[in-house]
Amino acid sequence: MKKIYLFLTLLFFHMASAEVLCSGSKNIDQLIDQATSLGNHGKSKEALKLLQNANNLAKAIECEKGELEATKNIMLVYSQDYDYKKALEISNKALDLADSQKDYETLSMLYNKRAILYENLGLYDESLKEYETALKYAQLIFVADQRYYQTSLVYYNFAPYYQGRSDEKVLYYLEKSRQEVLKISDKSKDIPLEKKLDMLVSVNMNLGIHFRDSKNKGRNVNRSEFYFMEALKQLDLIKKEINPETKIDLYQALQEFYHMKKDYNKAVEYGENMLALEKSNSMPYNRRVAYMVLAKSYLGTGDHTTSQKYLDLFSKLNDSINSVEKQAVEVPVKKMISETQINEEKKIKKIAAISFAILILIVGGMLIYRKRSNKIIRKKYEDLIARIHHENGDETIELTPEKDTESIGVKSSVTITDETVKALLLKLEKFEVSKKYLRKDLSLTWMANSLATNPKYLSEVIKIYKNHNFTSYINELRINYIINKLYENPIYREYKITYLAEECGYVTPRVFVNAFKKETGLTPSYFLKKLKNSV
Repeated sequence: MKKIYLFLTLLFFHMASAEVLCSGSKNIDQLIDQATSLGNHGKSKEALKLLQNANNLAKAIECEKGELEATKNIMLVYSQDYDYKKALEISNKALDLADSQKDYETLSMLYNKRAILYENLGLYDESLKEYETALKYAQLIFVADQRYYQTSLVYYNFAPYYQGRSDEKVLYYLEKSRQEVLKISDKSKDIPLEKKLDMLVSVNMNLGIHFRDSKNKGRNVNRSEFYFMEALKQLDLIKKEINPETKIDLYQALQEFYHMKKDYNKAVEYGENMLALEKSNSMPYNRRVAYMVLAKSYLGTGDHTTSQKYLDLFSKLNDSINSVEKQAVEVPVKKMISETQINEEKKIKKIAAISFAILILIVGGMLIYRKRSNKIIRKKYEDLIARIHHENGDETIELTPEKDTESIGVKSSVTITDETVKALLLKLEKFEVSKKYLRKDLSLTWMANSLATNPKYLSEVIKIYKNHNFTSYINELRINYIINKLYENPIYREYKITYLAEECGYVTPRVFVNAFKKETGLTPSYFLKKLKNSV
């Protein structure tokens, strides 16, 4: 029997009801709640429409939490509809929103989901990277119990990634998950006891499945039973109603375990209990397994009549599932064929000929443009590296040499004494050496206060003697700082753009990328790529 590994990704596969997001967000909350209900009943188009309305409303009232919640749920709808590429595309926007809010819990959950999406697309290397990023953000969560829970969840989802690849790693990550969830206080205000125990039931259940699996070299029936019994104990401790899917999964795992042990009566008991729960939850794949194992178990007890009944039910349900799966693949294909046949053959040929000609022109133009553009970009990179070489050599040069008013030819609109100018220039020099320009909360007012002057004097001196406005002056200092770090310290070349942006004082990666390109004429990714290749 195939391993089940039913992992806790409910936050991703089932949209959670929205909470109060921000002041004036009541309508946003209601729209997301309605969309959640529609999505859970398979009405994806209606759900997407409501979520887009919620997103637009959140933008209008500048409710970033509402925008994040709506965007996250839009991604979930596409994921549930198996449009994994679209879900990944939407997730990029959700990541930007979560990153700007420093919402590490949501960032971890989003990367966790992206890992699953990549795995579904067969992109396993990308999937592993996303899991690793999810773990990094989980460990940054400030509230301890929330951090333990989210870290446990990420470790938990690492296990199915390694299923079929490494039994040792599957066991390692399941045990790591168990260790983390056990750290959560039973009296936690942040993670309800029911939520902790639900997670613990699932971890122990999957450890039981792992040691039960006949293909596992470390198979151990006694350890398997131990973890199943632990899961049952935790199930009994939950005072409120447990997530029915967790209970169904556990009963099914126990049904298969006892059938394997040839304890057919217990296998029948758990199988029948599981079907009773499944009636009100509609989980056809679980039901299909239950029918087959019950057919075998009743046969083991000598009850051939009931065995045949479940075998017939299995065959009927299996045919139905196969038919639905086949239809799910065929319907979109048939629709595409039908739409194509609407056009007349001559019209299609004419459009194809015109399209081909336009494509040739576009491709030709793009190749010429790209060739010229690449030369320009390459030249900018070479000039930048040459400048760094020069700055790191024996001869010291100033990046922004001080100039007097007459040489620049700019007239000051503010009267400043020579002594004040000299004092301010000296303070600016110390400011640059101290690297205070890396502060994220840096502003003209703050800097003027820090240098014991007023904003008008400071702005004027920067304009006249540094040949910049305040923003471009700070941008130049920050970009020069990070360029030197990247050049001198290879470890910086392994960091993501988000980290590099934070390192040199930018609140968002987007502002950093724009500033980098404006200062150097290159994108940070191009600069990084060329640096790596030059090693």
